[in-house]
Amino acid sequence: TPAVLKSLNPAWKSEDPEIVAQCAKIAGDVPGHLPGIAGLRKHLLTALSHKSLRVQFFAAISLGKHKVEEATPGLINLLATAGSQDPYLRHAGMMGLKGALSPGRLADLHDHESRTVRLSAIVALRNLHAPEITAFLEDKDELILLEAARAIHDDQSIPEALPALSQLLGRPGLTNEALMRRVINAAFRVGTYPALLQLEGYLKRREGSSKMKRTALASLLWWSQPPVLDAVEGRYRKHTPRDSKPVNEAIARLKPVIMGDNELREVLLSGVTVRGEARWLEGTSEHFGKLSSSLQMKVLDGLATINSPDLREFVQAALASNDPKVQEKARTYAAQAGVAMLDLLLGILEKKEPAGQGKAIKQLAEDKDPRVRKKFASLIEQYRKGKADPRWKLELWQAAQARGIKLPESHDRLEHGGDAERGKQLVTNHPAAQCIRCHKLGKEGGKPSPELTIGPELNRVGAQRDRKHLVASLLTPSSDISDGYGTIVLKTNEGEEVSGILSKKSDLFWTITLASGKKRNLRPAEISSHILASTMPPMGALLKPEEIRDVVEFLAGLK
Repeated sequence: TPAVLKSLNPAWKSEDPEIVAQCAKIAGDVPGHLPGIAGLRKHLLTALSHKSLRVQFFAAISLGKHKVEEATPGLINLLATAGSQDPYLRHAGMMGLKGALSPGRLADLHDHESRTVRLSAIVALRNLHAPEITAFLEDKDELILLEAARAIHDDQSIPEALPALSQLLGRPGLTNEALMRRVINAAFRVGTYPALLQLEGYLKRREGSSKMKRTALASLLWWSQPPVLDAVEGRYRKHTPRDSKPVNEAIARLKPVIMGDNELREVLLSGVTVRGEARWLEGTSEHFGKLSSSLQMKVLDGLATINSPDLREFVQAALASNDPKVQEKARTYAAQAGVAMLDLLLGILEKKEPAGQGKAIKQLAEDKDPRVRKKFASLIEQYRKGKADPRWKLELWQAAQARGIKLPESHDRLEHGGDAERGKQLVTNHPAAQCIRCHKLGKEGGKPSPELTIGPELNRVGAQRDRKHLVASLLTPSSDISDGYGTIVLKTNEGEEVSGILSKKSDLFWTITLASGKKRNLRPAEISSHILASTMPPMGALLKPEEIRDVVEFLAGLK
């Protein structure tokens, strides 16, 4: 009651700052309009300039609660001075302004010289959900702009201010990514045609970081089918679907910008694949040759996934590529694109390089064109007569098997046509074969234990063995064992059984390395029987035929 409050008058004059602080705090908790409560206005205004910062803190908050507009100069001074250093006083000053001023008066502070005052006014307007906050979007300080953008965009947002925020897309020179991410997303959320044009204009200026340009393009690509999760906050925000025609027109106008930027091209290709909008790639075949090989293959995959009518044009461009991998990818989709297969496949088979020839053979087998089938039949006949090209003999045999045609399963299918690089990876890294565990290659491998070297070195194996021998060694390793590398189990004339590695064999002595690492010499006359086997398992059980062929190609090159 007023009478009780009057009894506190002496306390306001106390020399103890904490007593004055508690008076200021209690004054804020008093219900009702302050002018009707005797003396409190005067006491709070005086307390706002008290030497104690704690007193100022409670006075500022209480003045805001009682909407004392007269306190505005003092609150602004508090923010501009101590508030710029102390976050607690900054909060108190903001709460004071929030209660003391209307949204319009708060917006008038947009040109105040103190950054702290401007920031506090923004936070106050954010708390009030006041669209007048747009006045701060004229600021040149990107920190002020960012705080205003957060107030407008984040949490429950201020929807009426989103269009003004999106218009910052038209202001050149902004670099703060947190700010621009919200500006871009504001345009996306507004969803109007002018907002779409703002995004288009931003991309055409070719400024900003690569992240922001990718974000702007992604916003365009998803414009007509907005996802329900906000791109900035992850908050659920459901938008109604929008007309795709303006989007398609904007993408068409942006083609020179997109195709001239490697990262934007990737975004577009991802959008085509996910959204299925083949028209976004219309008219870009002329740029195909400028793309990296990986992007060229992504383009082909994307167009094939959506069965685009432009696939033929891109396949033809890819077939002219200098990259064998791109050519092979193009051949994969040639039939789907309606590209004539017979001449294309025959051209591949006539090349000196084996790249793609295996696939070409399998495609010949699958094609139902009578001319193609006739050609495949002639290749089968060549195989039977032993005249088939050794580079793709394996694929020809596999294609025949798939069609129920029986052909001899000879080992020479694996001698040629492999990929040496893949073979190297198999020799050094295959988890089951583990070649270099027993064989030395360069300075690596060949020592499963300190005492033993189980397999011969491979460093010059291509000069020492022909391809036929290499295939046989891989498939039936016990058929021809290099001296010193076979596992032997023998029985002496006295009935003793000895087992180990046959390290050396001559007419005078057989040297066996026992499991302990010790060596034992036996004369041939002392041995009544023996079994010699390779320590290497048959690779046909561990590797596919294509992998064995790759290994042979690699080993044959070690000279």
